Amino acid sequence: MANHRPVRCAVIGVHNIASQHIPVLHALPEAEVVALCDVDPAPLAAASRTYGVAQVFSSVDDLLAWGEFDAAYVLVSVLAVAEVAERCMRAGFAAFIEKPPGLYTADTERLARAVRETGAIAAVGLNRRFYSSTLAGRAALLDTGDVLSVTVHADEDAGSQWHNPKFPPEVAARWIYANSIHALDLLRFFGGEVANVTPLRRRRALPNPDSFSALLEFESGAVGRAVADHFAPRGAGHRYEARTATAVLRSESGFDRVILERRGQAPVAFELTGLDRRLKPGFPGESQAFLRAVRRGEPAAFPSVTLDDAVGTMRMLDAITGAEAWAPQQRRLV
Repeated sequence: MANHRPVRCAVIGVHNIASQHIPVLHALPEAEVVALCDVDPAPLAAASRTYGVAQVFSSVDDLLAWGEFDAAYVLVSVLAVAEVAERCMRAGFAAFIEKPPGLYTADTERLARAVRETGAIAAVGLNRRFYSSTLAGRAALLDTGDVLSVTVHADEDAGSQWHNPKFPPEVAARWIYANSIHALDLLRFFGGEVANVTPLRRRRALPNPDSFSALLEFESGAVGRAVADHFAPRGAGHRYEARTATAVLRSESGFDRVILERRGQAPVAFELTGLDRRLKPGFPGESQAFLRAVRRGEPAAFPSVTLDDAVGTMRMLDAITGAEAWAPQQRRLV
């Protein structure tokens, strides 16, 4: 597409996370929200009024038939996201896909195959990679040498998901894919491709395994450690620590602030900057990278999460959790 005009974006799904994405798109000069789509008429009408988007559709079929847009933001439920994203890509549109790109690795693999077969541009919304604090901290850390170890905690109180009517049991059972993926993806963000995973799993309080620990070996030779306890209160929650031979980078305050410590030097803090300070952190950066790829007609570049990249993270989660043995796919692939 011509790179002198904004990317025309259609937002599919106006509930929940759309209220974070749409203000970001409104704030970016390279984006224009031209249509909203949702099967639920009341929230769709409310979103149309709130965001000043007059063009609305009650079905994906009608939106695709209209076709006056360049890219779709697929923000529907986790059980529908893969099907809707694939339909958009096979219809010739770029797709920004909110995490996870399907609840199962097979979903993500199918989407990656669609990209290869259609040449569509796609990115997955794993926004922790784009926190301005983390990006600045990672760059400073790499100035001290190669990453030698990465430790990520993805601890959550997942018990509430089993009793929340918003989430089907299928989603609650695979909560590590539905939400903890945000933190655990940072293992690959810092460590690179995974060569081997040695897992340890336990069931402590929930119907399925709810305690996951793993040692990872990266192709680079670095070592990773993953911890995801989903029972009891969340405690410190999601956090990471990455080390070189002479420095350590660790997150604080839910990734809003990271600290770099170097031997013999005072610690350096990196905090949120730019649009991250007034909008959902990470969302501006990931959308800017995706929109830049759409305008250039080329795949999104690292740290964007392409679908092949997302397959790598999903397979890593499979190895950590062993979920296919205790929560296998329940739905027929379309």
